Amino acid sequence: MAFPNLTLDEWARYLAQRRLQGFNALQISILPVTHDTSMSPQNIDPFLPDADGNWDFSAYNEAYFAKAETMVEMAVDQGFTPVLGVLWCSYAPGTRCSEHSPVASAMPFDAVAPFAAFAAERFKRFNPIFFISGDTRFESPQEAPYYMAALAAVRAVCPDALLTMHLHPQGDLPREFIDAVDFYMYQSGHDANTQHQPYTFAEKFAAYAVKRPVLNSEPPYEGHGRIGTRTRFNAFDIRKATWQSLLSGAKMGITYGAHGVWSCHKRGMNFLNAHRSFEPFTWEEALLLDGSWDVGFARWLFERYNLFATDPTAIVLGEDKEIRAAASADLATIAIYSPYAFDIDVAVDLTGYRCVLIDLATRRVMTPEVQASERSRIGMSRVNADTLFLAVKQPISES
Repeated sequence: MAFPNLTLDEWARYLAQRRLQGFNALQISILPVTHDTSMSPQNIDPFLPDADGNWDFSAYNEAYFAKAETMVEMAVDQGFTPVLGVLWCSYAPGTRCSEHSPVASAMPFDAVAPFAAFAAERFKRFNPIFFISGDTRFESPQEAPYYMAALAAVRAVCPDALLTMHLHPQGDLPREFIDAVDFYMYQSGHDANTQHQPYTFAEKFAAYAVKRPVLNSEPPYEGHGRIGTRTRFNAFDIRKATWQSLLSGAKMGITYGAHGVWSCHKRGMNFLNAHRSFEPFTWEEALLLDGSWDVGFARWLFERYNLFATDPTAIVLGEDKEIRAAASADLATIAIYSPYAFDIDVAVDLTGYRCVLIDLATRRVMTPEVQASERSRIGMSRVNADTLFLAVKQPISES
């Protein structure tokens, strides 16, 4: 929600913090997410009003899009890849999003392709990634034609751009979209009772017949309400969703979200979804939540150990699905995430491996206790925290 809600000075402060932490992509909806946002009289509208005071979807507000273009340019200058959303579900008729929008946000169909082409043309010089839909679960028969028209229009303007779809946790891709996108984006979500979805959804999309990279675009946001409870997600929940996603097939990447940053909330704004998500922190408070450092550290570790060369593996013995493991095809590199402190048995002889155990809460690196044999045992960690075990097979000396 940066385009309508933040000033350029505020945006510069946001970019500086996320660059410091090692983030490399920013996920931004081009248009306001009208049904689920923070509103105030200072919000800038993307369309000019018609005679009835509603948005005229053929009359683009140049002030809005000029500011948005400047913000994307600022981000690219700082080394970020812009990941831009074209049509959130609030712009498709018959969706819960458009029906709960405080403004008449459902576009007429004949406005979809012209807007998508306009947006693609406006931002194409920044080499963005585009996600065509937002929070989509194809609940309305009008959604698929809307999104396909937008996708085709963006593809015509930006033939080399990567395109995808942002899905609701209850959404799945129809076959025509599986064939049309370049990678799969899933949302594991914010429900307290479905926090297995970071790894089950990674497995599901990685198993699609048409193989494409997989990314968790919306894990639980730090500070967001655990839907169904009176508690909020914390840094541990963020680490857990991050590593369970990355080691279960979603190794294209992970999104970090903070409750207050995504809506660019400021004190005094009216947040429309507080009954489910809870009142947000201000964007400045949420920007400094601890979990963002954990996700930046995850990127550093993933690149440092080249975990892109690993795939999910069933080497961990036992029935605990919360423990997630990935390994290279030759088992020369192994990564195992455990949310809790337990002995871990693996079907690999860890003789000759260099092993480390990282306390992810403090980022301390430890030497684990390993009993190496045909079925090796990684001893229970000495910390009451989630850990990442990393093992790299050492070359055999010829001397």
